[in-house]
Amino acid sequence: MLARLNDNWSLLNPWRTVNGLQKELLGLFDDFNENLNRYRAGYPQMLIEDAEKDLIVRMSLPGYESQDMDIEVVSDFLTIRAQRTCPMLKKDEKFLHRERSFGKIEESIKLPSKVKSGKVNAKYADGVLVITLPKEDVEKPHIVKIG
Repeated sequence: MLARLNDNWSLLNPWRTVNGLQKELLGLFDDFNENLNRYRAGYPQMLIEDAEKDLIVRMSLPGYESQDMDIEVVSDFLTIRAQRTCPMLKKDEKFLHRERSFGKIEESIKLPSKVKSGKVNAKYADGVLVITLPKEDVEKPHIVKIG
């Protein structure tokens, strides 16, 4: 009888709910810290728009040159690589303050649908990279009637 009572108590244990909430809150902080670390590391911000026939990706890349960017599309994966080099200073020049990041970045994302990789279009203007990815046509089911 005592073991049965303890089993029921474990189902109604108020600490079980508190522990679940604690895990969820810690998960939120983990996501926040990951995004904060990406920001600190100089990772660019990205926006993906799901239009009717296209996926449109906008990525903030201020200070980069278009010839230093590389875009790779395979099926439903998009990889963007870019590099920004530190400006060379003359012998008598020095930095007083520097917050701008330099180096290579690489961002790979899984797209929500497959795209026509041969028809991808990319433009870079005013520090924003815009990539238009035409979606592949979804096969419609073929219904066969039994005669």
